[in-house]
This record gives sequence, C-alpha cells and structure tokens, in this order.
Amino acid sequence: MIPLLPLLLLVQLPSSGGTNQPIAITHVTAIDGRDSLPRHDVTVIVRDRRIVAVGPASTLTVPAGARTLDGRGAFLFPGLWDMHVHTDVPGAREVLRLFVVNGVTGVRDMGGDWAALTALRNLVRRGASPGPRLVLSGPYLEGNPQPVPHFRIRNPEDAVAAVDSLARLGADLVKLHTGLTRDAFLAALRQARLRGLPTAAHVPRVVGAVMAADSGLGSLEHLIGIPLPCTAAESLALVPRYPVQAALGRCSSESLTSLMAALVRNRTRVVPTFSAAYEIALWPGRRVPGDEFAAHLPDTLRRFVAQFFPMPEVPAGADSVGRAVFRKRLAQVGHLYRAGVIMLTGTDAPLRNSPPGFGLHAELEWFVHAGLSPWEALRAATLEPARVLGLADSLGTIEPGKLADLVLVSRDPLRDIRNTRSIRAVIADGRLVVP
Repeated sequence: MIPLLPLLLLVQLPSSGGTNQPIAITHVTAIDGRDSLPRHDVTVIVRDRRIVAVGPASTLTVPAGARTLDGRGAFLFPGLWDMHVHTDVPGAREVLRLFVVNGVTGVRDMGGDWAALTALRNLVRRGASPGPRLVLSGPYLEGNPQPVPHFRIRNPEDAVAAVDSLARLGADLVKLHTGLTRDAFLAALRQARLRGLPTAAHVPRVVGAVMAADSGLGSLEHLIGIPLPCTAAESLALVPRYPVQAALGRCSSESLTSLMAALVRNRTRVVPTFSAAYEIALWPGRRVPGDEFAAHLPDTLRRFVAQFFPMPEVPAGADSVGRAVFRKRLAQVGHLYRAGVIMLTGTDAPLRNSPPGFGLHAELEWFVHAGLSPWEALRAATLEPARVLGLADSLGTIEPGKLADLVLVSRDPLRDIRNTRSIRAVIADGRLVVP
C-alpha cells in the first residue's frame, strides 16, 4: 500500500517560524530533472529562502543551530508545480494550504477575479497564509458570455485592448479560450508577444493546434485543438454520448505528423489535465477516485465543485465511450512525448477528481500510464514548469543559489511514482512544513 500524506499534516499546519534558521537535510538521496540518476548520501543546506550548499554528507558541514532533518532512506526532489488551477474559489485559503502540504509549491492560476487573486498571492508572499507560489493570468479572453471573470472579445481590436489591460494589471500570462474567432485569437497572440507576456489557450477549432503553435502559443491546455486519431469504425463507436464528453476529444482521420512537428518546432507545451478528463470519462458513474480526499476540503468548496459536469440524464453505458477515448488520449500523449513534445502537469483543480494538491499526485501517475518514466513525469512537474515560466535560474533543480522549494518523501518515486505521496516534509520558499 502506498502511504498517503499524514492526516495530521492536513488537519493542522504547524508554524515554521521565520526563515533565518538554517535547515539541513542530511544523508538524503536527491533527485531532480537534470539527470535520471539520483545523487546518494548528500546533504542540502537551506538558509534565507535559498539552497546555499549541496554536497556529500561525509564532507559538508551542517551549520550551527540548523534545523536538521535526517534524510537516511528518504528522497528529496524540487517542489511540484500544478500548471492549471483555479484558486479564486470558496475556501480559497484552505485550497492554497492543501496545495503546499501536498508538496505543490507552485501553481499557475488560469482565470479568476484579479483583485481576489492578488490578495491571495500577497497573503502567501508575506507569510500570513501558507500556500504555493502563484503565477496569475487573471480574467481570460473569450468570445462568448461566461459566468466567470473574462474579457468579452468580439474582434481583433478587443483582443489587443484586453491584452494591454492585462499587461497594465501586471498579469503573468494571457489565457485565451475556445470562443474566440481566428482573427481575434491571432491578434491576442501577437499583442502578447509585443507585451512580453506568455500565453496559454483552450485552442478554438477554427484555429487548430498547428496554427496556434506556429503563431507562438506558449501552452495548449486539456489537449483541446489536438485531434484524436481514429479508424473509421472508432469514429462511429466513439461519438460523444452527452455534450461535455466531447471535451475529451473528437475522432479524426487526419495525420498528426504536421501537428507534432509544429509543437516540437515551436516548443509549444501541452498540459493534458488527465485528472480532470478522467472525471468526465467516468460518467455516468457517480464516484471518482478524487472523492477519497473530499473530507479534507471545506464544505463551501465541496458544494462549489458539485456544480460542475451536472449530467442527470446521461445515457446508460455512456462511460464506455468516455473510458475508450480517455485510453486513446493516454496513448496519444505518450506518442507526442516520444516525438519530442514537452508535457507539463496540470489538474484543473479544484474539481472532484483533482482536489487541490492531491490531484497533482494522481496526474503524475497518469503521466506514467501514458508512457513517461517516473523521472520524466517528475521533470514535467518540476524543471519543465520552471523553464516555461522563465524561472529556471531560481527553481526546478536542487543546487546552490536556487530558491528552496523542496519535497522530502519516505519512499523512492523513481521506483514507483505513487511514492510522491509519502511526504515527510515540505520546504516552501525556505519555510519548513512538517507533519
């Protein structure tokens, strides 16, 4: 049985005090995205939010007065990133806490009220509330009315004005949605480049993944815009049985050769969000694996997520289509990855099957099911996010000078990716989180 995060850690987050006291993790096995071979019996020293030394435990001296964690038999890797979340939700402060105690020390928020999001980020930055680093997109660009914060885009001029507004607000990226026209979508990408803002998108069908990648899109979310290769028989058998099932992907007979080439050529990242897709795939079943962690969520959040994917009249047996399409998507992601497409971990938290923090560990498992090795899956959650966010000089690896976002686990994640759940301690921005 794979150990889960200790319940005590979820019930109460002990105070770690300030960040001035050095922290030493001694005699640990260190793993990061630079090399699939772990470094055995090393000591890692943290002081003033940063890693200041990494070296052989036999020669590296632990500073006087350091808080020491005995890492014998344990494993250390960089803090995890969830690259597709929503934190402007009921119980937001508890949501942030659940991320960080699960070892998710960074998140990319993909849409919400700007004032609410920046207030949350400020709470975390000044140490008033535990939570991960927040990279914020703010309101997204959409062509259709939506019940969530967004810019209503009717033409390219609207798209340019919206990007300019986000730049003035200080947004970290621009998110584009499926309701945009092709001209508006491309105008937004051009203006984001001029403003120096990264982009992420639910790619509209009128644009497609090839054009989006060739036009400079930074990351493609949920596999939207990537056709699902099917035989003629599969195209008939896998017709969506209810509307939201179409979000898993529609069958196509077209070749993916040019698409893969475009994604690789432009280094367009892909965020599959398998955990969210699996929730859709399982309907009309009424339980999903993420329900196991529902007791750790605030009641307000549970009621909020229960509103998503309401399908009271789903046809009987519809999950057979969902499950089959999901399996094909897993295989497709493995194929794309082997072709050189860069994958990033994201969960669309906080959905039922992707509760904050917990869902990221499930996402790592799906990456391995798709054909990535455990080390490759970890890299997709650590080093690759740091690279796409322009933070690789300060995050994503375990080396002197980097900011101290670290996860200590009891079991080897390279042997079994589920071992990322066996969390013993988390260091987030130099602050020690312990059970």
